Amino acid sequence: MPFEFRFAALLELRRQERDEVGAAVGQANAAIDKVNEHVDEKQHERMLLRDGSNVSRRGDVSVDALLSLGRYDLQLQADIEALNLTLGELITELERRRGKLVDAEAELKRFQKLRDNAELEFRALETKREHAEADEVTTRRYTIQRQR
Repeated sequence: MPFEFRFAALLELRRQERDEVGAAVGQANAAIDKVNEHVDEKQHERMLLRDGSNVSRRGDVSVDALLSLGRYDLQLQADIEALNLTLGELITELERRRGKLVDAEAELKRFQKLRDNAELEFRALETKREHAEADEVTTRRYTIQRQR
């Protein structure tokens, strides 16, 4: 008789929950990576803007162009700050999801341990039953031999 874990459906459900939470952690990491890329792009743009504006200040200087470059620099700085705020929120969400993953993993391990213990108990009972059957067969053979 094969071993059947009575909570097999719950074990599978816990495994699926763990996998879903793990995927959510992966999505949060991907979102953080994407925001980091945007921050890097904005900082690079800002650096290029500053390098380019230093070169263009030689000779005739247009006040409107300087004001425009200054406004654009301020906008880039504001964008970077907004992205950093978003990054902070994403990191908080990532930590929350990691906590859920740890909880889901612990719950899964509890069910796996329960299954392992139940299987060990089942195997021990099976072995005991087989030994009892073997003893009974041996006893019957001995009894039959003695009666002859």
